[in-house]
Amino acid sequence: MYFMIRNLLSRLFFSLLLLLHLNAEKTLHPSIPVIDMQLLESSDTKGRFIQEFTDALHHIGFCAIINTGFDMETLDQGYTHCKSFFKSPKEQKMELFAPHLNGQRGVFFSENAQGNRQVDLKEFLHIGRTKNLWPKWMDLKTPLEKLIVHLDQHSEKLQEALSIFMGQQPDFLANMTSNGACLLRALYYPKTLHPTQFWAAEHTDIDLFTILPKATEKGLQVLDQGEWIDVRVPKNAFIINCGDMLENMSNGYFKSSVHRVVSQPGKERFSIVYFIHPKDEDRLDPLPLCIHMTGKTQRFPNANRLEMLSHRLVEIGLASDELKAFDAQSGYMERIQELVNLGVASEPVKKTYQVWQQMQTKNH
Repeated sequence: MYFMIRNLLSRLFFSLLLLLHLNAEKTLHPSIPVIDMQLLESSDTKGRFIQEFTDALHHIGFCAIINTGFDMETLDQGYTHCKSFFKSPKEQKMELFAPHLNGQRGVFFSENAQGNRQVDLKEFLHIGRTKNLWPKWMDLKTPLEKLIVHLDQHSEKLQEALSIFMGQQPDFLANMTSNGACLLRALYYPKTLHPTQFWAAEHTDIDLFTILPKATEKGLQVLDQGEWIDVRVPKNAFIINCGDMLENMSNGYFKSSVHRVVSQPGKERFSIVYFIHPKDEDRLDPLPLCIHMTGKTQRFPNANRLEMLSHRLVEIGLASDELKAFDAQSGYMERIQELVNLGVASEPVKKTYQVWQQMQTKNH
């Protein structure tokens, strides 16, 4: 009798714990704005979506998109194959190591964030729409190419919303990105026992914006008003964050927020992110309406995609000698220096200038 009662109480206890866990998931309080993509389905609510979406990128630079209609099975298949790839022997993965491609294709085993000496604890694989390096021992091509097609389709509506808000034609950004250098990054963050070890040190993204489907483990944090906050979003939501190129184009109206990935001791993390990029020659100069909305003074430099990207790749050590030479001769840093000397440079532009000065001092 005693053992029956004890077993019954034990089952009740664990049932209660499970119930509390499920309720906690249901009552999750998101830490960033949540926007319903279904608002785009009606002309009556499309304006509301544009306002909520752009408000989020203006104030914090991050938001969660729900009701995307995305085929989660496609995403799950992508994760399954990426996990298999990263668990392969390093000797096999080295077949995809291509440092001469300026960090745009292939596998990488380390990276430094902008202005940060500490090496991130991660491996990652870069895949584009074309000209990819694929493993010979497994089919990674089929699931990831399918995933890119789906992510492209979902990004188009977001690009249209941003284009309209910035006073441009609805296809303004799409004309840049439809044949642009969009990049899928599959990431593996290995287990660590050190809670002070960052999977990815604080950084901003060098793109227009980034799409982050669900990761396999928590850890993403964003810097908001000087405080690091955990990014919590509803189940199956996509996280969207503004990148440096969109921030530049909007003259700082949209915020390319600093974020990082904090390791979870004893756990590993897999993540898939999609960087939305224009073409190399596309202009990212601050747009007239955006300059007007941000105090009527241009605070970001005129630049194209290649100039901004090449300089970042030099900063983080992924640039080839050819790209380093291009960066030195492009005039990009001279334009930044001019804004600094005039006293009108934004804080992100000032940081870029400071990091460049530190690099010059180190090289000499």
